[in-house]
Amino acid sequence: MADIPDRRRFLSICTTALIAGMSGLILTPVVAFVIGPLRRKAGNAAAESDFADAGVIESIPKGTWTLRPIEIVRQDGWVKTSQSRSVWVFVKSAESNGIKVLSPICPHLGCPVPWDAAASQFRCPCHGGVFGPDGARISGPPPRGLDPLEYEVRGKNLWVRWQDFEIGVAQRIVVQV
Repeated sequence: MADIPDRRRFLSICTTALIAGMSGLILTPVVAFVIGPLRRKAGNAAAESDFADAGVIESIPKGTWTLRPIEIVRQDGWVKTSQSRSVWVFVKSAESNGIKVLSPICPHLGCPVPWDAAASQFRCPCHGGVFGPDGARISGPPPRGLDPLEYEVRGKNLWVRWQDFEIGVAQRIVVQV
């Protein structure tokens, strides 16, 4: 009879260990799922993914504004989404300082702004905003010129960092979407 309390204590310890082990097996993936995206944002991969490939520089016509499509990937917590955008690209030469990249979004109300090659101007069809060949505001209601975008030349390709800017204000303020 003396060993029954020892047996009960042993079974109690085994049951507690089994429950703790099962709890650990269940909670480990849950914790990894919750903390994973937070760890990835802190690394260098987030800065690298901010840039989107706009294509081979040599395929972009020189001396004229060309609308180039890009695919941007945004991560909101655990959800990744791919979005299509376009950017205006002007290539004077293949060197990095011979390239200009502008957002095609009017800073007045967010309308897409086309290039008018005959007038050598960007003209907003919504409210008559006019921008020079460098994107500077010439006339109309827009409070500032077209927004320049950061870019890098990697090998033979042009990589553009898409950013959204606040519309309707004179200052260029980046908006986190």
